[in-house]
Amino acid sequence: MPDWLRVEYGIEKPSNKLLPLTDLDSNTWVSEVKRIRGKKQPLSSAGLHALRVEYTRTIEPTRALAAETMKLERTLGGLEPVSVLPNDTYATCCSSWSSNPSISASFRNLRSRNSRARPSH
Repeated sequence: MPDWLRVEYGIEKPSNKLLPLTDLDSNTWVSEVKRIRGKKQPLSSAGLHALRVEYTRTIEPTRALAAETMKLERTLGGLEPVSVLPNDTYATCCSSWSSNPSISASFRNLRSRNSRARPSH
């Protein structure tokens, strides 16, 4: 996006306000471009239209993806960790987690499922 702003609007160095694209609404985006260009380089109607089209084409989908990512991260943050380690690795690496009863129970359940599913050699 900085390259596009440089080529299309002569903005060599975008402001800190323009850089976090997912935080900008359409009006803030346009206002900041206008502010950077200044009164000596006002936006034409076509330039204003192109900014709004680019916002809709590029930034809006990015904002939606960022919001979805945050939602998924919050969901994952509430999940209980589950080990996918083999039984012997659990015994040596994860025994410090045994102080947490819910995690310890999850590991016990996982270990018992893994031992039933694996053929013994």
